[in-house]
Amino acid sequence: MNEIKKVLEALQNGEITAEEAEILIQAIKEKEKEKEKSIKEEQQEKIIEETEEKEAIIGEKTIIDEGEVYDGDINIVNGEVIIRGTVNGDCSVVMGKLIFSGEVMGDMNIVGTKVKWEGGLIHGSLNIVGSKENGELPKIKGGLTRVNNLFMRGLFGLFLKPILSGIEVKNGNFRGKWNFGKNKTQVFDRLVIKEGETFETNDDIKADEIIVKGKLVCSNIKTDRLSIYGDVSSGNISADEIVLSDNGVLKCGNITVEEIIVDENASIKCGNISAEDIYLNGEISAGLVSCEILRGKGKLKAGGVSCEENELGK
Repeated sequence: MNEIKKVLEALQNGEITAEEAEILIQAIKEKEKEKEKSIKEEQQEKIIEETEEKEAIIGEKTIIDEGEVYDGDINIVNGEVIIRGTVNGDCSVVMGKLIFSGEVMGDMNIVGTKVKWEGGLIHGSLNIVGSKENGELPKIKGGLTRVNNLFMRGLFGLFLKPILSGIEVKNGNFRGKWNFGKNKTQVFDRLVIKEGETFETNDDIKADEIIVKGKLVCSNIKTDRLSIYGDVSSGNISADEIVLSDNGVLKCGNITVEEIIVDENASIKCGNISAEDIYLNGEISAGLVSCEILRGKGKLKAGGVSCEENELGK
């Protein structure tokens, strides 16, 4: 604002013309926008880095023995966990098995899981959805929420969606979290891969818009809009919109997106999907899918589905 004030003073004193003042003010505003954008990107990168430091313990069977202390959050999907020690963080178990007699310093979220309680202590809240329980319930300091219906409207927004969005599927097993930024990143305003062309890289790709009519092979993708008419093989994808048309094929890790549109004859094979809206007339094969709206005449194969409005096939 001080720079703009100086320009206006120079105009008033007759040192510059009105046209020159307009150009200078526009340049100052563009500079301020770039500075704000840079600060925002730095903040986002910091959040990603802080998230990556809290890697999940994922596997077929995870055991925290009595006397053992684990620092950080624990996410278990389609696995078995035995907690007799202490977790300095939150604990989430989805579609698995749990034996608990230990201590959790944060919240505990249980979804679609078979649970054997053997006492213990939870300092935060206990949220249980669509699970089978037996045994002695632990002492809960933060309150208990129990919902019997796994697919009850609004669950994903409460705590299921945040759990699923941080877990990655690779080779049929559930592993770590989104790792954008660990690899070298290629940045584009608009990336277009024409029919018959192949763009292959080990780098991450960041772009405002990506259009693939040929073939794209890369690490993670971060974009506002991804349009696929050809083939894409990648790591995790973060986007505002993903559209598959014609015979488009997408094979990737996790997908975090506002809207997915899959036309007839197009297909997606991926890890978990966290979305607002999914319009499916083609085919999706995924790990766990959480969304607000699921519509279309297509086919969905998933390890678990949570959505507010499921109108698929209707």
